[in-house]
Amino acid sequence: MAAGVVVLAGGLGAIALTQVKPEAWLRARSIASLPDADARAASFEKALAAAIHQVRGPEPWAIAIDPADLNGWLAQRWRPWAEFARDAIPDDLRSQPLEHAALAIDREGSLLVMLSRQGRIDWCRLEVVGDPGAIGLEVTRMGAGALPLPAIVAGGLAGDLAHLGEGLPTMNLSDGRSVRLLDLAFQDGTIVLQCRTDPAAP
Repeated sequence: MAAGVVVLAGGLGAIALTQVKPEAWLRARSIASLPDADARAASFEKALAAAIHQVRGPEPWAIAIDPADLNGWLAQRWRPWAEFARDAIPDDLRSQPLEHAALAIDREGSLLVMLSRQGRIDWCRLEVVGDPGAIGLEVTRMGAGALPLPAIVAGGLAGDLAHLGEGLPTMNLSDGRSVRLLDLAFQDGTIVLQCRTDPAAP
């Protein structure tokens, strides 16, 4: 009887931990919901689009993104943009509920990806692996709320969150050019993307 009570109490405690909202989530969403969030998201989208569509030579180029700007854009603009872009992004990525996601760079220099689902915050930490031109993102830790979870327990969570980092993308532009992501780094609190713009096929 006593053992059963202990197990039950432990189970309830674990459930309670999954309902705790991480501090990084609260910070990210508070910024994304400021009164001027939509205008900031629109400005970020315009600046990023200008960088991507700029006419460039064959040499790689880089851009640094503040996670706060990206979080605001995800919350305010992801869903309408995903529906508008349609053919520019893979179907499986477009179906992701990224309007309920937020990102942060932790003290260890990993990318923390958080996703609100069914009243709790699922999260994972991602690190860059591989060499420039052939890199990927590896899930090093995951959990729900304040409760770390091993991948075998997380089940679908592992696949869903890890899937966001699968395969570094190539974006096809309307004029036939393409922008390929070559490298990715989390530096000084920013997400640094190194890209190359390839010309349109003759």
